[in-house]
Amino acid sequence: MTWHDFGDGRAVTAASFVAAARSLLDAAVDAAGGGEETRADFVAGLAACLATSGPYATLRLDAGLVDQGVRGELAANADAVSALVLDLVADAPPPRQTGPADIHSSCVGYSWIPPVVRRLIGGPELHPARNLYNEWLWQLVLLRDALIPFTNPAEVPVLAGLTRLQDARDWFAVQVMTRRIAHEAIVRFAAEVVAGARAEGAYGFQHDGAVVLPPVALDGPVLGPAYLLTYRAGTLVPEDVAFFVPATGQETATLSAPAKAAGEVEVVSLSDRLVPGPPGPAGTRTLTLVVGFDGHEWTADLGQALRGHRYAARSSGPQRTSTSDTATWSGCAVLREDGVVAVPDGGLIPTGGQRALTLALLGRLRPGNVVLWTGQDVEPGSVLLDVRG
Repeated sequence: MTWHDFGDGRAVTAASFVAAARSLLDAAVDAAGGGEETRADFVAGLAACLATSGPYATLRLDAGLVDQGVRGELAANADAVSALVLDLVADAPPPRQTGPADIHSSCVGYSWIPPVVRRLIGGPELHPARNLYNEWLWQLVLLRDALIPFTNPAEVPVLAGLTRLQDARDWFAVQVMTRRIAHEAIVRFAAEVVAGARAEGAYGFQHDGAVVLPPVALDGPVLGPAYLLTYRAGTLVPEDVAFFVPATGQETATLSAPAKAAGEVEVVSLSDRLVPGPPGPAGTRTLTLVVGFDGHEWTADLGQALRGHRYAARSSGPQRTSTSDTATWSGCAVLREDGVVAVPDGGLIPTGGQRALTLALLGRLRPGNVVLWTGQDVEPGSVLLDVRG
């Protein structure tokens, strides 16, 4: 007897998944003797496993390489997704079907907190309770991990049958816990979760009428997450599945237009849109960010723009009160150059807080000394993208 009726390949939300899994929890509680105290102990055991620190954590994100923006984003989102799962467990309605009396669990044997040990280690008659609890625990840990890449986990439909993710989840966990995780690794795991497909070298993808991209590419804030992904209904290309990859072969130019004094650069409001390139090998596409004003349009490869967004510094510090001694550049002066633009001596580029203009500039400026600037002190020679409105 199975604990759900999803069927193969069905996409389900976290709420639907947790509601179905309640049949496993109810069956485990009944097999362990019943009672609300038993249920509370089992839920507490889940909470300990979903933590990102402590001896029972299934994904330790409180140790490892330091000074990584990507690790901080993933750790904070893992905690948020864990909280979502626990809220859904607390609010799950009674199951539509009776849970199995026993189950053959392929779980990997997560650690139990002492109250759970006392409930489940008492005699051979508790063997079904142990199996059912282990399966419930494993399924919800898999769900939490599957949703870590996404800023809006409650809206993301995952393909049912999460046990298929065991190898992909283990690979992802190793990346997160032991090395500097590349953005394309996050995208690769997210594509396995949502589309059951592997994305190599991509920064986003489209599947089944929805687009998955970093939030800044979908009207998210410039100072928001750079490594996480947002799931959004809608399409950019006609294919059911497409992987968005950076363009290659861009030339390099050095900004030679004359700098202006602070306050002499006017920032205008720009329109923007994403334009797909022609189909590439293995279902790939490029996306071009097009910004325009008064009949003029400038372009930047979205993949390069998102790379610049990830590499741009965001350090906080004492606030500067004046930029009168800083050379100021027009954003249009950068965008009208061909290819990637170097600004060797740095300077200030006002954006008026416009997301699309900032992103386009990040796609054209050579990474390395670019700062998303909100007034903090910076190293001399930095290129300051003033993102204040």
